[in-house]
Amino acid sequence: MTWTFAPEFDAAARAALDAGKPLIYCAPPAGWAVRPLLERLGNAEAAGPGTLVLVPDRLLALDVIAAAAGLPAAEPARIATGTGHAARLLEAGQLRTLVATPSTALRLLSRSLLKPEAIGRVLIGWPELQLAAGAAAELEALLGEVRAPRVVATGSEASAADFIERYAHRAPAVMAGAAPDEPGAGVRYAVAAPASVTSLAEAALDRLQPSAGLVWDPYGRFGPDWGGSGLAGPVTVARDIPQQSADVAIATDLPSAAALAALHATGAEVVILVRPAQLPYLRVLASPANPIALTQEVDRARDWQDELRETVRRHLSAHGNAEGLLALAPLFEEFDPALVAAALLQLGEGLPKAGPTTPDVPLWAHLHLNVGRRDGARAGDIVGVMLNAVGLPKDHVGRVDIRDTFTLVEVRAESAESAKRGLSGATLKGRPLQVRFDRK
Repeated sequence: MTWTFAPEFDAAARAALDAGKPLIYCAPPAGWAVRPLLERLGNAEAAGPGTLVLVPDRLLALDVIAAAAGLPAAEPARIATGTGHAARLLEAGQLRTLVATPSTALRLLSRSLLKPEAIGRVLIGWPELQLAAGAAAELEALLGEVRAPRVVATGSEASAADFIERYAHRAPAVMAGAAPDEPGAGVRYAVAAPASVTSLAEAALDRLQPSAGLVWDPYGRFGPDWGGSGLAGPVTVARDIPQQSADVAIATDLPSAAALAALHATGAEVVILVRPAQLPYLRVLASPANPIALTQEVDRARDWQDELRETVRRHLSAHGNAEGLLALAPLFEEFDPALVAAALLQLGEGLPKAGPTTPDVPLWAHLHLNVGRRDGARAGDIVGVMLNAVGLPKDHVGRVDIRDTFTLVEVRAESAESAKRGLSGATLKGRPLQVRFDRK
């Protein structure tokens, strides 16, 4: 007997989908949770982006794309990482599912690269997270232009009540994975991007050394030869959650309340690998939710990647690389620019040097938080949230300047985006945090 995710679409939900009317889909903010919905929304006969999926950030977009894999009604499914890349995908036609943030989708519309009349349906993924991230203006402008039927996926109807009242008034609801009334048993968690879940899962098992382990992998990202090396006992990897005993159970994405109960039923200590935007829902799901530090090679690899990206950003800002662009332009016609960049990275020392390198001096960004002295905020509280909830290294947090109604926090530039995502939606002194970059 296993736990399988199979939400029921009752007659009212099916009728709403067939008639092109609004629908509410209650599920945790995770890509795997909307797979049954994508299967019903897609139109295998449609040309163009039959379904536009709006998500809070790129990491959740990657999970939605993984969830759409193998669904004939949803594929080809692509993520709009930039307007140029998305334009090429749209011009090629036969793109049934386009996943984008509201800001990217709005840019595509404003440049007439995405035609409102070509969109068959809009799936608004977890608007409560999008609004908490400051995307209200983009989301409102986008939905003002796109009149396609709307489906709202939300962690709970209460958390998106105002949005639902406006865009899905009195729509039927599918309770695919309702949020619990009270948090369940405690878990440990680590913040992970989709690309790093396999490495982090192995790091967790290596640290905890269970005599029997379980990895819940709803996307099928783990190959048949994964794991086992250097671990104390056997590890089962499964898309559904089997009924078996384990010492450690690892969820590679945010579970629903039912999935978490199934993981706890194995008798295991549960470790969840979450995306930064999912942290508020995790606190609704489980208490306590304590971070687990997964260091060693995984962290060193991530630090190297962050440092590499920041070095490239500095170089592009300082030099522009017009000569390099002219040299590489013919390759961009033959290959995806991302593949060209990856090949150049692999060539490494064989590349011509562009000139003197920028000194390795830490750069700092400034985050503006909507809590201040009047809210009772203290520097220790804010640093604690950034270290424990976001998972930043201590030396990536600088000066904390608390004013009457807001706070400015220095964050290492390479960690600024992840800090902003992780803090948005978190709660401090009873107030949901709203975070933006301070440019002054």
